[in-house]
Amino acid sequence: MKALLRNTYKNRALALMALPGVVLAVLFSYVPMAGLVTAFKRFDYSAGIWGSPWVWFDNFKFLFSSHDLTFRMLRNTVGYYLLFTAVTTVLNVALAIALNEARGKRFAKIAQSLMILPRFISWVAVTFIVTALLDPKKGMFNHLLEQFGKNPVSWYTEPGYWPAILTIVVVWSSVGYGSVLYLSALAGMDEVFESAALDGASKWQQIWYITLPMLASLVCVLTLMGLGGIMTSNTGLFFQVTKNVGALYPATQTIDAYVLNALSSSNTSFGMTAAVTFFQSFVGFAMVFSVNMIVRRIEPEFALF
Repeated sequence: MKALLRNTYKNRALALMALPGVVLAVLFSYVPMAGLVTAFKRFDYSAGIWGSPWVWFDNFKFLFSSHDLTFRMLRNTVGYYLLFTAVTTVLNVALAIALNEARGKRFAKIAQSLMILPRFISWVAVTFIVTALLDPKKGMFNHLLEQFGKNPVSWYTEPGYWPAILTIVVVWSSVGYGSVLYLSALAGMDEVFESAALDGASKWQQIWYITLPMLASLVCVLTLMGLGGIMTSNTGLFFQVTKNVGALYPATQTIDAYVLNALSSSNTSFGMTAAVTFFQSFVGFAMVFSVNMIVRRIEPEFALF
């Protein structure tokens, strides 16, 4: 303890810089965890959190009431997470390498700035964009199909198209922004590439033997950090972009979208919502902890802790 205090005093300037972030993390990430107790209670406003009666695991029946529904939600939630993670990671790395290898650095900076812009567009605006493209009567895609003599598609009643549609939307929204971190990892490594070029390495050899190994640890760390959200999903994407159309539920209904829909259409209690959140957090923690242990045994440098 004395060593910790001594080291903190020695680096007091850095400790003061980190203090606001630590305070915010405690207030908004750790203090609210006490509210998870409502997952095991029937919350009563008049009695408060601690005075509400215990119902133990009854609230979890809200999530597991129907085996078919639960399986569908789990399949969609985990499946989309794996799909989005795999696609965006590959494209983030590919885009970062492409921008790093671009001869015109000014062009690379302009292209990077333009590709980051979709990240700052709200999901409400994205919903209007998708509707303009897929509207059954006035949508651009159906108009193009009619021009080529094809029958129009009722996009909002055909769930089979939506895994591809949602993936395209996620790629458009996040890949440009996601490549920034990988591109920053490659910054300042020009001397390494110059040395490899002097040794006769081609561009493809430099990418395969230098660039990809340099990015491998970062890819692993970011993937491990993202595993905590494996049971969560973007409600803006799955609730708003799909317009919460019931015909699309087989392909678009995730746990978060189901809970939001239940809260907006029934008298679902806070205890049931807390139970779902507790379940998602527990699975996310278990995934991060277990996968990190596996990674640490295989390649310790790639592990989070």
